[in-house]
Amino acid sequence: MYSFGISLLVSLCISLLIVRWAQGTGQAYLLDHELDGVQKMHDTPVPRVGGVAIFLAALVGAGLIWLRDSWNGAAILWLITCSLPAFAGGVVEDLTKRVRPRWRMACMAVSCLLAFWLVSLAIPRTEIVALDSMLIAWRPLALGLTLFALLTITNAVNLIDGFNGLAGVVTTLIFGALAWVAYQVGDSLVLSASLMLAGSIVGFLYWNYPHGRIFLGDGGAYFLGFMVGALAISLVQRNPVVSAWFPVLLLAYPLVEVAFSIYRRKIVRGTASGQPDAAHLHQLIFKRVVGRASGERVNDAPALRNALTSPYLWALSLLAIGPAAICYDRTPMLIGLFCVFCVSYVWLYRRIATLRVPRWLLKLRRR
Repeated sequence: MYSFGISLLVSLCISLLIVRWAQGTGQAYLLDHELDGVQKMHDTPVPRVGGVAIFLAALVGAGLIWLRDSWNGAAILWLITCSLPAFAGGVVEDLTKRVRPRWRMACMAVSCLLAFWLVSLAIPRTEIVALDSMLIAWRPLALGLTLFALLTITNAVNLIDGFNGLAGVVTTLIFGALAWVAYQVGDSLVLSASLMLAGSIVGFLYWNYPHGRIFLGDGGAYFLGFMVGALAISLVQRNPVVSAWFPVLLLAYPLVEVAFSIYRRKIVRGTASGQPDAAHLHQLIFKRVVGRASGERVNDAPALRNALTSPYLWALSLLAIGPAAICYDRTPMLIGLFCVFCVSYVWLYRRIATLRVPRWLLKLRRR
């Protein structure tokens, strides 16, 4: 637990320094001035490089783990090193707003390839007999599947980073579940890394939620997405008792959000799959649920509506994260629960999109 506490303090302090520095004269490049984009939910410029605080806190935490356990510490430091291209590409975009999506995707791909070659990170099995035999016999298939999975997860965390505390709390819950399962199976590496990363996020969240004094940014989202994916795959790879479907259910919320967004843009609307829009589930909840549930006073305060939106998605993500942590070694149960989550997500999205919001969603305590 010491790595959790130290990482939390480092992230807390660095986030504060970034907030104060961004408010200084001549530091406007640290602020997100684009307030009118379709995915923008803030009304004042805010520093968008919170990922730097999390990354540096993770480095410090990994260094401390290395001092006490050189084997695990070195492995975690190698994983963080592999994440550098994705993290750097995101930070450059946060500062310049000039990095095209394909170049950011290329940076993420480099990180995934580094993890495959430098730390031998690979999806070991899928619990599908025919496919598993091919994974063992043909290494390029393992590389392709691992690359696809890591790229998807990395992008998925960035996709849900739309409101104060949303991506930060969801990834904290995911790292908590990873730590719990790692503890159950005796995997000290994944346990230490997950607790350290959770602490790094919590320190940042103090300044991010509910008031949004600093944002995660693409750099932070890519870094957390990569580390979530890498640790989830590593847990399955290192522990045969952990089902290959455990990460699928664990990450069900961001993964289904990605899949449904591609379907909505590509199939339904006929636009590019990477084209930004304002039709994600969290944006519909912001527009059509929070205001109705909370009354006129909240409707007139966008910042308050922003803060009240994230808890709905925290609860949704827990519907997958909790069962995944409990049923981590039961493949049929994990598959069934994942299917239930997918159906529930589509049902909820359609109800909100067609202005038939379930009444239980509107029962928000008035203040």
